[in-house]
Amino acid sequence: PTVIMVAGVNGAGKTTSIGKLTRHLSDHGASVLLAAGDTFRAAAREQLLVWADRNQVDIISQEGGDPAAVSFDAVTAGKARGRDVVLVDTAGRLPTQLHLMEELKKVRRVVQKADPTAPHEVLLVIDGNTGQNALAQVKAFDEALGLTGLIITKLDGTAKGGVLAAIARWGQERQREGVRGPVPVYFIGVGEQLEDLQRFHAREFAHALLGA
Repeated sequence: PTVIMVAGVNGAGKTTSIGKLTRHLSDHGASVLLAAGDTFRAAAREQLLVWADRNQVDIISQEGGDPAAVSFDAVTAGKARGRDVVLVDTAGRLPTQLHLMEELKKVRRVVQKADPTAPHEVLLVIDGNTGQNALAQVKAFDEALGLTGLIITKLDGTAKGGVLAAIARWGQERQREGVRGPVPVYFIGVGEQLEDLQRFHAREFAHALLGA
C-alpha cells in the first residue's frame, strides 16, 4: 500500500483533513486503512473513529498505545488486507517540542521496518491563518521528516496568500541550493464538510489573490 504520514501542530485541522483525504481517496476508488497514531489525546482517536465510520473504512487504534507500534501494525495490516492506502495520523506537536519531534522520526523509522519503501508521502497540515509562523513549521517538520506535500486548512473566505507565497519562495531557494525540490501544496481545506478538501491549483489561487 501507499503509506501516507500526516503531521501538524495542534489545532491545524490535521485529523479533520485526514477524514476529508480519506473521502477523496475513496471517491477515486482507493481502499483506505486509517492508523490512529495520535495516542496521546483520546479525543483525537475518537475523532478519527468518527471519520472512519463516516467513510466506512477500517481503523487500527490502540488506547494509550505507542504511536510507532500503532503505525507499524497499520502498515502490516494494510499489506495483509490488500489496502491501497494506509493513512497514518500522528500526535499534534510544536516544532519546539524536541522530544515529540524525535518521536515523529521514530514513527517514520518503524514504518520503514514494516515497508522499506515507506512512507511514500509525508504531509504537513498547516492552518492558513498562521501567518509567517507557518514557514517555521514547514522548515522544522521538513528537517525532521522530509516533507513531500502540504495541506493548507481554513482557507475559506478571503485568500490568505502570504503564507503560500513565503513557502513557495523557500522551496525555490532550497531547490537552487540543490537540497531538495519545493514542497508542493496538494490540497486546501475550505470548510468543515467532507467534500471541502480541494486540490490546490496555483494558477487559480494566484488569480484570486491578485484579483486578476
